[in-house]
Amino acid sequence: MAVFSVEISIADQERQQWIDLSATVDTRAFMMSVPGSLLRELGVAPVINRSIRMADGATRNMDIGYTWLRLNGREAMMHIVFNDEYTTPLLGAQALDNLLLAVDPVEQKLIPLVNTPL
Repeated sequence: MAVFSVEISIADQERQQWIDLSATVDTRAFMMSVPGSLLRELGVAPVINRSIRMADGATRNMDIGYTWLRLNGREAMMHIVFNDEYTTPLLGAQALDNLLLAVDPVEQKLIPLVNTPL
């Protein structure tokens, strides 16, 4: 398990507008989440609503959309959860996989995956 913060940018689907954020990397989490107001500010619309199990074990129905993520010079489009206001942006395992990044738990930083099997 690793938990630390990184600077990220997220954008609308057309990559016309970007917002810079500090996000917590949490390898226990699967999906990326950001307060819903930030996503709406970018013009990101929910496309599905799904039941999601939260860190405390509770299950909630939450909106999910698509956004661009930029981190360490890499960009990828991915699912993003419209989280509650005043929650910390969260970067989960799916985002790291999409960007081909891994966690160095000792140095508490992200490193590029190399020689990744297909």
